[in-house]
Amino acid sequence: MSDKIKKQCPVCESRDTTVYAHTKDLEYLTSDEVYTYHNCNSCASIFIDKFPIAKLSEIYPSNYYSFKVQKKNLALRVKEYLDKRVFKKVLAEFDKKPINILDIGGGSGWLLDIIKSIYSNVNITQVVDIDENAKQIAESNGHLFFHGPIEHFESETKFDLVLMLNLIEHISDPRGTLLQIEKMMNKGGIVLIKTPNTESLDARFFKNSYWGGLHCPRHWILFSQKSFRLTVDNTGLEVSKIKYTQGAPFWAWSVLIRMQKAGWIKITKERPVMYHPLIPLLHIFFAGFDFIRGAFGAKTSQMFIELKKNGKSDQEKL
Repeated sequence: MSDKIKKQCPVCESRDTTVYAHTKDLEYLTSDEVYTYHNCNSCASIFIDKFPIAKLSEIYPSNYYSFKVQKKNLALRVKEYLDKRVFKKVLAEFDKKPINILDIGGGSGWLLDIIKSIYSNVNITQVVDIDENAKQIAESNGHLFFHGPIEHFESETKFDLVLMLNLIEHISDPRGTLLQIEKMMNKGGIVLIKTPNTESLDARFFKNSYWGGLHCPRHWILFSQKSFRLTVDNTGLEVSKIKYTQGAPFWAWSVLIRMQKAGWIKITKERPVMYHPLIPLLHIFFAGFDFIRGAFGAKTSQMFIELKKNGKSDQEKL
């Protein structure tokens, strides 16, 4: 395919797009197929040329990191501490009333376990995930489990809190999914989203080698703050908060793949990039790096977004 062919942006429908990268799965080595990512010059989204919807079982191998129960090393303990801080602030908005929670891409429901440990009035907890092996663990911990993508999920339950953490970039129709979720929510409900930031330093720095935020070929549409706000428009949900936060995994994956290309380390199917021994150290280093930069207003590697159903919008400066 010629790099001169202009692809239409799935977010703003502009054809003012350029090729961002040609790459393959350098993280899990699931195939040698080369994928093309395009950058929209209008809204700053980055999107894959063709969504590999029919290849989910291939591109999400059995050792995919979210399918595995991770040992609680220092990096994961720090992450859990930070997650608890975030959840406590959000849960305070419900003022101890009974709530139902939906976790999309929630695996075994470990985030729901954290929430139940800090909020005593949780009623129904529902996981939606493509990992069938997570079902037994999730249900043994008291969560309902639906095996399949969110597009196939239906529920009569109305949810107060929906988690989409590192999930929306895996979806071929983010706006359609937000419309679907809005219909499942109680008035005043909250959606929490964490997603890569296409305007980050690492997205620019690693463009010509490999940016971990692509998570190729599993991330299909990635957002800037502008393109995300366009996606939310007219969904019945409103942006109440957007802030930039650390994206240590994307930095770490980018660095390790550059090291592999230089011949310094080896990544294999049996030990993909996520399980390299350097990962915990790189996570700690780059999390600190992004937190320091964020304190000075930098657009760091991820965006943390809070949406509300019929809530008031607290617009933040772009």
